[in-house]
Amino acid sequence: MAGLLRIPLFLDAAECSRVTDEMRHAAGLQAPVYGTSGDPARVLPQARKATLVDVSPATRERIASRLLAQRVAFERHFGVALARCEAPQFVRYVAGDYFVAHQDGNTPLIRDGSLGRRVSAVVFLSAPAKNEPGGYTGGTLVLYGPPHAPEPPYSVEAERGMLVAFRSETTHEVTPVLAGERCTVVTWFRADASRDG
Repeated sequence: MAGLLRIPLFLDAAECSRVTDEMRHAAGLQAPVYGTSGDPARVLPQARKATLVDVSPATRERIASRLLAQRVAFERHFGVALARCEAPQFVRYVAGDYFVAHQDGNTPLIRDGSLGRRVSAVVFLSAPAKNEPGGYTGGTLVLYGPPHAPEPPYSVEAERGMLVAFRSETTHEVTPVLAGERCTVVTWFRADASRDG
């Protein structure tokens, strides 16, 4: 898909194993969705069914530092000045979990805190069963081109440790997980208004 950035082996297998093991033993809450201006995040299982896992501060900081180190590469690839990334979310999907088609931000129709998001990043800590013994089935990240462009939906071929990044206004979904456990880290890089033309 045009504009998609892939970084294979962003995290090595040992780091992926450490984080997924911690996610399996940490507390979690049903992942919320965000709405229109002023609406608090709320759980809407008809739109998103997944678990936000509360990993240790050390793990969160370690992964956040690795993500932030990609800022310049993202700026070059997407041609936008970026300030920072939001605190990463550690998300676990099991059989029956999904996230319907949505956008992460930079859309004028929604006037909430997501408006400043410019680049979305996903790190795959686990991979589909065809790529990894004991992996998951289903749970495909599907990206959709803009309505005015005749580009077909694009299914990301997930690999353990791979990072993918795309513009936050890109419509995307996670199809239902059929079996296994899909673990990811997600974050969003925000615009740096002080560096925009």
